[in-house]
Amino acid sequence: MNNQVIDKLKETFKGPLLQENENANVGKSERILSVATGAFILFQGITNIFSHPIIAVAEIAVGGSLMQRGVTGYCPVKGVIEQSCQDTTAIIVDRPEQVTVL
Repeated sequence: MNNQVIDKLKETFKGPLLQENENANVGKSERILSVATGAFILFQGITNIFSHPIIAVAEIAVGGSLMQRGVTGYCPVKGVIEQSCQDTTAIIVDRPEQVTVL
């Protein structure tokens, strides 16, 4: 039984863990840091589940989200921010002396 689990894990990690993704909006170094930080926070949440359950659930959620961000290379928060920055329209001022800022 243990050998089967170990063999499945070995097969899973044969390829690169941080595979390239066409929808990725997170750089490779940022992805590595996200996976490492997420694993640490997730581990902290699991170890604190009985002593501080509410904080532990939050740590598990944050750690899992960071790990998912690192493995997939896509951050939905960063995607929304980039989308809102691209949707801005330019304001052209013909006569600066007539502009009033309130």
